[in-house]
Amino acid sequence: MKRIIFLDIDGVLAGYEFLKTGKGFIDPACVALLNELEGVEVVISSSWGYDNGRTEKSLRGCGLTLPIVGYTEHFYQDWICRGNEIEKWLRDTFHGMGTKFGPCYADSHYEYVIVDDDSDMLLGQADNFIKTDRETGITIEDIEKIKTILKLKKDE
Repeated sequence: MKRIIFLDIDGVLAGYEFLKTGKGFIDPACVALLNELEGVEVVISSSWGYDNGRTEKSLRGCGLTLPIVGYTEHFYQDWICRGNEIEKWLRDTFHGMGTKFGPCYADSHYEYVIVDDDSDMLLGQADNFIKTDRETGITIEDIEKIKTILKLKKDE
């Protein structure tokens, strides 16, 4: 079973409070929380997009240990939301649908969660979406919600 986290960066791994400090664009404390998700693979779904590996290098430099397995394609049209970009990645990669109804093919065995500070997702993705507080970025409460959605073992 694949467990995928679609990960935004601004407002998730870098809360605006952290950005105001001038210490960088990614908060190592938020990355440390993300690293608690053992067995999870990351797909970058940020407007940062694929940038010849600079985003991945920055994330690794801040301590990310989870594997990065892809980037969603950014469409640059006002009428296409981030949820569409995630849906396309799931279809292209797993031949599946990113809805609460699950994969549409028997060989598509995956769970996924979307973590973003914006709400531009598809209605069918609502059960798999965690909206972070853009001021603080990802929190331990968000991590616990992710574990529930991905059916990961929770800390006791």
